[in-house]
Amino acid sequence: MRIIKLFKNHVLALIVAVGLITISCNADLTLPTYMSEIVDVGIQQGGIASPVPDTIRATSLADLEMFMTEEDEQTVEAAYAPEDADGVRTYQGSEDERADDGAVANAMSLPETVALALEQGVDASTLNESMTGTLDMDTVRAAVAAGMVPRDQLVSAASAMSDQMGAMGGSIVKQRAINYVSQEYEAQGISLSDVQNSYLASMSLKMFALCAVSLVATILTGAVASHTACTIARDLRRKTFDQVMHFSPAEVGKFSQASLITRCTNDIQQIQMATTLFIRMVLMAPIMGVVAIMRVLATHTGLEWTIGVAVIAVSAVVGVLMGLTMPKFKKMQTYVDRVNLVAREMLDGVMPIRAFGRQSHELERFDGASRDLMDTQLFTNRAMSFMMPLMMFVMNCVTVLIVWAGSHGVSDGVMQVGDMMAFISYTMQIVMAFMILTMVSVMLPRAEVAAERVEDVLSTQSSIREPAHPKLPAASAPRGELAFHNVSFQYPDAREDVIGGVDFTVHAGETLGIIGSTGSGKSTLVQLIPRLYDVTGGKVTLDGVDVRDIPLSELRRRVGYVPQQGLLFSGTVESNLKFAGESVSDDDMRRAADIAQATEFIEQREGAWDSEISQGGSNVSGGQRQRLSIARALAKRPEVIVFDDSFSALDYKTDALLREQLAAHEKDSAVVVVAQRIATIMHADQVIVLDEGRVVGQGTHEQLLRSCPAYLEIAQSQLSAAELGLTDAEIAQVMEGGER
Repeated sequence: MRIIKLFKNHVLALIVAVGLITISCNADLTLPTYMSEIVDVGIQQGGIASPVPDTIRATSLADLEMFMTEEDEQTVEAAYAPEDADGVRTYQGSEDERADDGAVANAMSLPETVALALEQGVDASTLNESMTGTLDMDTVRAAVAAGMVPRDQLVSAASAMSDQMGAMGGSIVKQRAINYVSQEYEAQGISLSDVQNSYLASMSLKMFALCAVSLVATILTGAVASHTACTIARDLRRKTFDQVMHFSPAEVGKFSQASLITRCTNDIQQIQMATTLFIRMVLMAPIMGVVAIMRVLATHTGLEWTIGVAVIAVSAVVGVLMGLTMPKFKKMQTYVDRVNLVAREMLDGVMPIRAFGRQSHELERFDGASRDLMDTQLFTNRAMSFMMPLMMFVMNCVTVLIVWAGSHGVSDGVMQVGDMMAFISYTMQIVMAFMILTMVSVMLPRAEVAAERVEDVLSTQSSIREPAHPKLPAASAPRGELAFHNVSFQYPDAREDVIGGVDFTVHAGETLGIIGSTGSGKSTLVQLIPRLYDVTGGKVTLDGVDVRDIPLSELRRRVGYVPQQGLLFSGTVESNLKFAGESVSDDDMRRAADIAQATEFIEQREGAWDSEISQGGSNVSGGQRQRLSIARALAKRPEVIVFDDSFSALDYKTDALLREQLAAHEKDSAVVVVAQRIATIMHADQVIVLDEGRVVGQGTHEQLLRSCPAYLEIAQSQLSAAELGLTDAEIAQVMEGGER
């Protein structure tokens, strides 16, 4: 899974999380054990946990030793201190020996059971077949004292009585031994309620301590999960953004802007949520399940088969629901992209939508995209809404099944009520673990799809790459010399070249004008200079070096590019003009603003150079936005300045003043101007006329007027014959020559 790969740099965090989860699970699963002990020991046994009493009267211990083997008697004698002045002996052995399977507990349980029976009276034939009537402890003491009953016979009789009781259930024997201890405490004057309250208080403190440990471990697990998930999301956003920043327009077009935004935001958010759930739940569920199964197997209740039934039922529910919803989850992200695409188009085109009165049409488009997303979400949500009720139904059925099967064990004396309650808790934890995995299985497929979409972006290599063997123009090479050598270009997946056979050279201090009809390839041509696209034929050189061999950072430092749309960034006027970096000084900034005819309106704004610019430059006019964009490119003092129809929003006066300042201050730079207006490029040193990506005219303004019909046609649409300085006959001659 792609989600798991994201943790390769966070192994330590996973190890810490696993450790904390293990502590939390063990603490949580120890609570049912304590609950069982409270029910069985604290309530049913009055707080007496072991058949080995803390204190016992010396006479009572002597009575019990009559029914012990010599080995057991030695074990018990070693475990108790000599009797004190009150004739009471205190237990001084280890806790392990007094546990249920401990040596002292095994040695005392059988005699205590027999002694309790004798207190109530038993058939004399149990002790000696020749004896009749009822036996009690006083009679046995007298018979032993008179030598009528040897010790081996007492031990054998005790074993026979134990076997009869064992047929009634192992828990019965233990319960009778506990009853004996209870009577012994009463005989010593010990308050049984104090014993019980002390035990319950002790268990309560232990449970509280476990709850505190679980709380702290869970909080720390959440902190580790949140930190890890946020770090992964941050790194993904950084990598994705960095990758997109290196994309050419071809890669951006491949994904679409709306899809890239979704992948950088919504998809990474899905991944962040999934990584949090992975640490907090996916890791916890198997640990919880394994620990719970170990506790279940340790109970020896014989009800383990009920867990198998529960797991099969849960797996069936999950399998059916996943089969229904997984295909829809994969489609959901595509529908999210569509909604974002339509919303972005509506927001970007709100003015023409209003101008054409198409609000209702666009609303229908948005409703259609939103409805598809809603229908898919409704289907998946309705399907998954069955999960919790079905899981609760399974859990309740399993609980009833355990109670039904466990009640027989309690009735037969092979199980205590507390053990059954603990088993129910363990089983619910196991089912809950599967349930958690099921809930997470809803999120993980969506996150997996999101991770796949983000990985598509990260694995897409930009067609504009750094040169394998970078070169820099020689120091002796002429600065600012731009040349196209038989350049052709074809868009990815296109069948024909959109640019073909273009040759020209522009030297420092010269201006090249490029003009042509709409769609003739003007913008595409100049985008080859800063390597927004790479040529597919021929080459573009700067100072004699192929631009593909110049490091991108160096190339774009030497080339100033002003796009058609004057896009500004949120910040201040100064931050926008110094966008090229720290190398731009205040003097460079002000000089560029002067050339771009922007100083006047900047200083008229409140705050002047520190005045705010909103996102996209929406708080300045189109002409001001273009002038600021031009100033931004000029501020870094490039060798080549490319204006991609960047004067379109300027009035003629500002256009003329700006070109005049360019000619005066940028004598060391080559200037390339793409324009629709003849007036903008008529004073250029040379002009190229493009038509369908081919050069159909090249020369000065005057030369083209008399030799290029396409140029003359554009000029006639903007200027009169008098302004062109041509007679009707001369115009007719040029046009006729073009037709021939």
